[in-house]
Amino acid sequence: MPPQRNLVAIAWMIGAAAAFSLLVVCVRELSATLPTPEILFFRCLFTTALLVPWAFRAGWEGVRTRRPWPNLLRGVSTFAAMSMWFHAIGMVPLADAVAIQSAYPLFTILLAMLLFAERPGIRRWLATLAGFVGVLVIVRPGFQVIGLPTAMLLGAAVCYAISNICVKAMADTESPNSMVFTLNFLLLVFSAVPTAFVWTTPDLAAVPWIALLAASGFAAHMCLTRSLAAGESGVVMPFDFLRLPFAALNGLLLYGEVPDVWTIVGGTVVFGSASYIAVREARVRR
Repeated sequence: MPPQRNLVAIAWMIGAAAAFSLLVVCVRELSATLPTPEILFFRCLFTTALLVPWAFRAGWEGVRTRRPWPNLLRGVSTFAAMSMWFHAIGMVPLADAVAIQSAYPLFTILLAMLLFAERPGIRRWLATLAGFVGVLVIVRPGFQVIGLPTAMLLGAAVCYAISNICVKAMADTESPNSMVFTLNFLLLVFSAVPTAFVWTTPDLAAVPWIALLAASGFAAHMCLTRSLAAGESGVVMPFDFLRLPFAALNGLLLYGEVPDVWTIVGGTVVFGSASYIAVREARVRR
């Protein structure tokens, strides 16, 4: 692949990391006045609305799913993951939230081993083990109390891993566009139910944050997709690490949050191990 294309892909990945960090700020701001299900509802509403034109062009054959149960499990697990993660963002430093949540590729590897009998090589084993050591460095069980927010972030990582496993199981029969549309439609339905019971009318100050929430979420998804389509995943995935310093910088500038050394060290290890695994898998596929 020409180096120029990889440079373009890296630029898209940096844009995805920046948009993702902006999404986290929007969730933090909205969590002060809106309940978590409603924030998730707005996030899914705008995303689904943007996918509707594609659904009309694709027609029923392009939209319908051939694997309803794995799609349903993916919807439930992703809804649980996003609910726990969004709720925890309002209670922990932004750097901690991003660092712990980013451990989901490690849980995905463990689930793939259990469910698909995958047997990773020694290097992948060591990288996965190093990633979990990074999580332990951040959480530090035994040295500090693991509160509800931390438990929710770890639970979100596990649920995101389940969602990834569902994608792996459906990859042979479902198109990527169909899975994206089905997931967002399910998330919209799932989030609408609790929102109906806890609805809080947003004030005018929340409207710009809701708009920015929708825009940043869509931008993060589009930048990530374009990055992976334009370049080699083994080259661009390490730049996903920028989510952590971006989140730490936002936390410092906007909320005066100074990440401790354990979060920085542990988060670096987590992102480093996940990036190494992505690079290794890309090389193996080639």
